[in-house]
Amino acid sequence: MATLEEYLSQIKDLTIVPPVLLSVLSLEDDNELSFGELEKKVQSDQVLVARLLKLANSPFFSRGNPVANMKQVITRLGFKTVRSMVAMSMTDSLFSQGNYKKFRDEVWDHSVAKGIFAQILCEEKKFKKEAELAITCGLMQDLGRIVLNTIDRKKYVEVLTEFQTTDVSLITLEKKAYGVDSYEMGSAAAKLWKMPSIIISSIEDLSKPIAEQTSLGQIIGFAGVIAKLTGHGKQEPDTIQKFEEYRSVLGLEIEDMKVYVTTKDEKLKTNELYQFCSTL
Repeated sequence: MATLEEYLSQIKDLTIVPPVLLSVLSLEDDNELSFGELEKKVQSDQVLVARLLKLANSPFFSRGNPVANMKQVITRLGFKTVRSMVAMSMTDSLFSQGNYKKFRDEVWDHSVAKGIFAQILCEEKKFKKEAELAITCGLMQDLGRIVLNTIDRKKYVEVLTEFQTTDVSLITLEKKAYGVDSYEMGSAAAKLWKMPSIIISSIEDLSKPIAEQTSLGQIIGFAGVIAKLTGHGKQEPDTIQKFEEYRSVLGLEIEDMKVYVTTKDEKLKTNELYQFCSTL
């Protein structure tokens, strides 16, 4: 069985993560220079341009005036929303590698819901700066699973099949099959590809006890639990326990868990980024 170093040497020269995605994730917050850079980077992907134009002209966003180019799209939707959409569109292609429905349903769908729930939680707690970071970090937290799936797709689908039919954790099954788990693999791959430090730390939060995670990591972790409780990813035996741990550490007063989760699910279904994902 290969070691972490051997796996890294296997993926070093693979373009698992598109260079455009890495550069988009590294753009500074909304300013004139980054606005122009985002416009240039998006223009290089005709399929993405078509999707964004379609969305900007949809009844959900349209104000009666059609938009025809990326500058108008970014102006209408906002820099941060478009950057998140670029990340979603490009990570969609990563999760689709191998065309395994099981992988897409268990990992991609969970990652999208987790990212959007994390954004919603940040906005509710008035963490405006962290809100957009939360969605990209939520998406990229499962990078290790993308990598393991790329290294051996047949093996990873076998891991997912066993995960969905037993009470054994996905991390345990990954370790058994590959000798490393997706937390280790994701952190090492993110460092190899020089991803932003905030993404690396959010991946590393996954392997830490809840109380030792960063504040953003706790929000994303709680969002992941909500995602599972709303059917985005398999619920595990400790899902309810984790809900209570995160609720406590985040200082949230929740009288009825079912009502709270249902309310969040309704917000997810009407979220523009979630609607965008349904077009991918």
